[in-house]
Amino acid sequence: MKKIALTIPAFLCFFLLAFSQQSELLTNHLLEPASEPFQLTPVALYSSAQGDQFSLALTGLLQQKTRQKKVLVYTKQNKPVELWFFPGTSNKKALVIGGMHGSELSSIEVANTLIAQLATGEIPFYNVLIIPSLFPDNAQTAACDTAARVLNNTGRYTGQQSADPNRQMPAPGQPFLIRKPLDAATREIETENQALLQLIQTYVPDRLISIHSIREHNKAGVFADPRTDCNGNALGFDTDQQLALLMACYIGSAGGISPGNNLDAAPTALYYLDPPIAPEGKKQVRSYQLQTRAGRGTGVSLGTWCSTAVCGITPDYNRPAIRTLTMEFPGYLIPAELAADEDQKKCSAMIELYASSIRSYFLQAFLVEEPMGETLLAER
Repeated sequence: MKKIALTIPAFLCFFLLAFSQQSELLTNHLLEPASEPFQLTPVALYSSAQGDQFSLALTGLLQQKTRQKKVLVYTKQNKPVELWFFPGTSNKKALVIGGMHGSELSSIEVANTLIAQLATGEIPFYNVLIIPSLFPDNAQTAACDTAARVLNNTGRYTGQQSADPNRQMPAPGQPFLIRKPLDAATREIETENQALLQLIQTYVPDRLISIHSIREHNKAGVFADPRTDCNGNALGFDTDQQLALLMACYIGSAGGISPGNNLDAAPTALYYLDPPIAPEGKKQVRSYQLQTRAGRGTGVSLGTWCSTAVCGITPDYNRPAIRTLTMEFPGYLIPAELAADEDQKKCSAMIELYASSIRSYFLQAFLVEEPMGETLLAER
């Protein structure tokens, strides 16, 4: 009998995808078309002067259990930061964020493609809020630079003196204070990030994924931030890594690429710039702790803040560590920016794959967060 040779990494993807297919069979009866239309409203949910009303508005949105499009906040240029809600079949909650960096237009394309996929009627397991473009002003700046936006990283920052949007978070383990909106470096947090942080600590998602793009295609993939308690002690990385690798395996199996996950050699969900994963119970070193000088590109990232439990002086804001993934799409360019039809088709197909990995795995019943444990198979 002819033997089939499988490398350890190949077997890992085979194993993960096999389990995912079994889980899909268990949840197929839940994926029925949703017929209700989107309800639209131009009123912003977030206002720094009305924290309590924001909480009530968000609670009301979730309780309605209907697909809706809202405005989270308005920017300085009066652009709406869209917030889309898709109810799920469980009481679990997810949050998807695109466009943290306006320069990464392809990340916004992935988020909008996900919205289009969910709008066709497939109901996710998780209730999900989606912000397709967190900094639309910056994205517009990037889109207007038709000469060298990728080379210049146009749209990454809001202004000449602005800190990196993904380095404006509070100190790990500490809450965001709406009356004192300062990051870990005591810089004022931009309005869009204030609204995001208040959303996170009001909504308290079970899992979160931030969609980015990376110029170096060989670093693209799906990665996980190690969860810790509020003192920085590691809580275990296995299930976070399994979910990220499941998504990466799906992308690869369908003809896409996620080379940063190193699936062909030593599969990993650790981002290449992040410190090594600490053993459970040991102190987890974070990237910001290794920064040697201050600057607008330094500070605490969203991934670090979300994946660290909060137990500050304000008990109302205490929360567990959130399962946090970061998606790095290969390249900043969107299909419309590519000259050749073949390149446009390849880019569109890759965007569909990355969005589908979120829809079919991140938002379905895989590695469901439970108080007393987690399971790869769907809940029954």
